[in-house]
Amino acid sequence: MDKVKFNKKLGKFIAQKRIAIGLTQSDLASVVGNNPQNISRIERGEVNPTIFWLYQLSEAFGLTLAELIDEFENSSPSSS
Repeated sequence: MDKVKFNKKLGKFIAQKRIAIGLTQSDLASVVGNNPQNISRIERGEVNPTIFWLYQLSEAFGLTLAELIDEFENSSPSSS
């Protein structure tokens, strides 16, 4: 999988996790201490989040970083 497809799949996965716990992009941004525009860019696959970003997101989702990565690896391929 190339970088563009990877980022889009990751973004879609993060959006699905956020929606599943009932948060808006603004809510998630507040929880992780950032702004909604950055959450939106990640969810659209425009940026490749750092490991620290992924750590913050995993905590917001109530997961360990390892659990978040495991769930991502086992998620369905992106249809983009």
